[in-house]
Amino acid sequence: MVEDDERDGGRPVRPSPIVGRSSEVAALTARARSALSGRSQAVVLRGPAGIGKTRLIEGLLPGLALEHRATVLRADCREVTSGVGYGAVRALFAPLGITGEDDPRLTASARWALPVLTENVAADDLSDSPSYRVLHGLYWLVVNLAAEAPLVLVLDNAHWCDERSLHWLDFLLRRADDLPLLVVLAHRGAGSAGLGALLTHSRCTSTDLGPLSPEEIADLAGNMLGARPTPAFLRACVEVSGGNPLLTARLFTELRRDGAFPDDAAVARAREVGRDVLASSVLLRLAGLPEQARAVALAVAVLGGAVPEGGADVVSMLAGVQTRMVGVCTEALRRNEVLRPGELDFVHDEVRAAVLAATPAKQVDRLRMRAARLLNDAGRPAEEVANQLMLLEGLPEPWMLGVLTDAAAQAEQRGAPDAAASYLTRALKHLEPAAQIPVRAQLARCLAHTDPVGALDQLGRVLSLSTDVRQRAEVAVHYGLTALAMQKAPEATAMLSDVLAELGEAIGPEPTAADADLRTRLWAALLFVGSDEKTTMPVLRELARTMPLPQGETPAEREVLAMASSLAAVECKPVEHVVDLARRALRGPTGALPTWAVLNAAFTLQMADKTDESLAAFGSVLEDSREHANLWSYCMTLASRALLHHSVGDLAEFNADIHTAHAVFVQEPWENAGMVPWVGLAVSHLERAELDEAEAALAHVRTDRIDDLIWEGPHYLMAAAKLHWRRGDLDGALDHLFRCGAILEDSGITNPLYARWWIDVAYIRAEQGRQSQAGEIVERAQDLAQQWGTLRGVGLGLLAEGVLAEPRRAVRVLSEAVEVLSATPARLDHAHALCKLGQASLCADEAKGAREHLRGALDLATRCGSQVLANEAGRLLVFAGGRLRKEIRSPIDGLTGSERRVAVMAAEGNSNREIAESLFVTVRTVEVHLTNVYRKLGLSRRAELPGALALTPASEKGTA
Repeated sequence: MVEDDERDGGRPVRPSPIVGRSSEVAALTARARSALSGRSQAVVLRGPAGIGKTRLIEGLLPGLALEHRATVLRADCREVTSGVGYGAVRALFAPLGITGEDDPRLTASARWALPVLTENVAADDLSDSPSYRVLHGLYWLVVNLAAEAPLVLVLDNAHWCDERSLHWLDFLLRRADDLPLLVVLAHRGAGSAGLGALLTHSRCTSTDLGPLSPEEIADLAGNMLGARPTPAFLRACVEVSGGNPLLTARLFTELRRDGAFPDDAAVARAREVGRDVLASSVLLRLAGLPEQARAVALAVAVLGGAVPEGGADVVSMLAGVQTRMVGVCTEALRRNEVLRPGELDFVHDEVRAAVLAATPAKQVDRLRMRAARLLNDAGRPAEEVANQLMLLEGLPEPWMLGVLTDAAAQAEQRGAPDAAASYLTRALKHLEPAAQIPVRAQLARCLAHTDPVGALDQLGRVLSLSTDVRQRAEVAVHYGLTALAMQKAPEATAMLSDVLAELGEAIGPEPTAADADLRTRLWAALLFVGSDEKTTMPVLRELARTMPLPQGETPAEREVLAMASSLAAVECKPVEHVVDLARRALRGPTGALPTWAVLNAAFTLQMADKTDESLAAFGSVLEDSREHANLWSYCMTLASRALLHHSVGDLAEFNADIHTAHAVFVQEPWENAGMVPWVGLAVSHLERAELDEAEAALAHVRTDRIDDLIWEGPHYLMAAAKLHWRRGDLDGALDHLFRCGAILEDSGITNPLYARWWIDVAYIRAEQGRQSQAGEIVERAQDLAQQWGTLRGVGLGLLAEGVLAEPRRAVRVLSEAVEVLSATPARLDHAHALCKLGQASLCADEAKGAREHLRGALDLATRCGSQVLANEAGRLLVFAGGRLRKEIRSPIDGLTGSERRVAVMAAEGNSNREIAESLFVTVRTVEVHLTNVYRKLGLSRRAELPGALALTPASEKGTA
């Protein structure tokens, strides 16, 4: 679009590429050159209609693009398409002509962008929640394009840009790193939430365009009217135009048509022409055209720049003009500067607004209804039809509701839930309560990721409206999972319990297969949701007494078994029983189970020291998460697997997983939505004696309800206790540990291996010389560990007992602990036991034995990567008369977790692009990590990585 282009007899009249704007031109030029050189930036131009935003873009970007050989993709947003999910993005990339996955620009993850780029979406091409996939795919499409040439993305009239496109630009800029990318948005200052988010980026700058100065208006008058204006004439022009470049140029165009000269004699005419110059000039020109041309102009105005390809037929039927005459009329409108050359669209949106404003509202409404009908009959996508319906005051015809719900389904499939929600919200206003049920359920699904409060409200309304118990059961499952994300497990548990009872009464003792499966899914959801908080655990225990466990023949039955295994594990049921439940849950493809079910089964196997099986389960979820770009699942699974690595003393892999999870977590808008990555990061710092960093990580955790949460609460409290302990605040540490024990007791969680707070209590009481105050706690834990039945539990019980015993007895007990733990996967626990045995031997005047045990603790702690334990063992070794061998640390030990992960994947032959896609980070992030790896390892090229990494044990080189 040429915003300020004026024509005379078909000849473009451009007094200058850009009128005035010297400072704005300089600033935009500098930013554009910087961006296109590889330092991505976004520029927002803000100002009222006609102020010159488009002229500034058109005057600068072509030359800059030519200078940098850049690709320029541009789209004009329209009011009629402002509700279309990814409408602006689709318009941006439309010139590329991408139609299928075989397009070379849609390699690897970029293929996920296809639903946005095409009109028709195949439902089986999409996952249940495609939002992130689409965002991720579009990002990689940009990466691919920017690899070919610097890229410029321009959105004009961005005040009408759909929110999903703005959300993607926000997503893109957070990952842009050093892409040769320039994003330019021009808007009128009406700030939407999406535009507001963009302005917060460090890479984004905004420029407010003000009116032309009198001197600039004088230059424009001299250029267009052939002479320098007199002061009186100039004052009149400044007054009537307000310095708006578009209005000023149109004023001078009309005066030139009159043959006016810019002197005092033309002052009156300038004031006359200047009154409402834009609307009057357009309407006057239209008034002089045939009625058919005016009808075509009105039809194009109603369609709002969204005329479909080959849309002359639609315009013809809407205007009531024969198809052959549409071409004649559009040419007349172009000659009179109403339509753009070669397009069925206005030269400026203000022209369209003027045409609509001059038409009675009822007539416009009738035309919109007819336009919607014509587009629908022509088989246009439901979203395109719905955009007309969204601008109507009412929905008088029944078919219109169907179009809105179809449009919502299309938008949801494209990964635009916010657009879908707007269609559904409009439809709800015109539905009877009984007919609202499926629409509200669909609306809740759309709101689940962006507005969980709104989603929960909609699901609650469905439950109150529905009298069909089966329908209520389906909705209850979604209600429970949504409520869990909002930490409303008690309310959800009560509701799920009630609906489960209702369903049981309705289906009777011999249900059909479908009813039995529905009951099982409801049961699984209840077990999952109810296990989140301590107040809901009694409900689950009661349920376990009344409902027999299924065989695991269906995915729903396997979900129940997965939850039953983890609940049985924390209640210290026999280990053989819980392992059997977990294995039956994981029998078959894990992709058929929700992430939470697999993770619960993996947790059970981890508790039972079935490390390889647990790792395999975690790995299957990670693989599925990468395949479907399920970032939340990927991040939480990495954080969960990190805890497994920590429990077996593989701190290298622990750090790699937790740092990767944290890096992904903080780049998303989830920072207050979870605590596991932050707690894991704190533990990582604590193992390296980085207390300030650990404290900073824990400060990100919301603690207002920490004592209610069964899973997150104990882990946070134990990490916080360790931080207090390391800082010398033993009472503060004990306070946190006893709070942890209280949560577990109130929840009925008895397995001492779930949260090993009691061992830390034993350590601290021994340090205080108050061993007797921990004896009862340790004895209780030992009894439960024997009941659980794993060697690790027995060994840890002996470790705690030995810490509290007097020296001679301590040596015997700790020797047994070392022997037992040496037969388990728990290398770090083994190292702790060796260190305590060395300390006890020293106290028992067995210096020689002490030195032997402490050297073993030091070696094992070093191999595990625990700097704190290695320092303690080394200190005691010196005190026992031993000498520290010169420490030979591999340079690999200096790598961060993320650097190690990237280095291993690079050594395995993965490209930077493949690593970035697998880890959900940018290529630039991978490059930075590899640069640090080369520097720390003293390498000069990638081919040297495999040899350098071979210095570390194979167990420390896992993959993501």
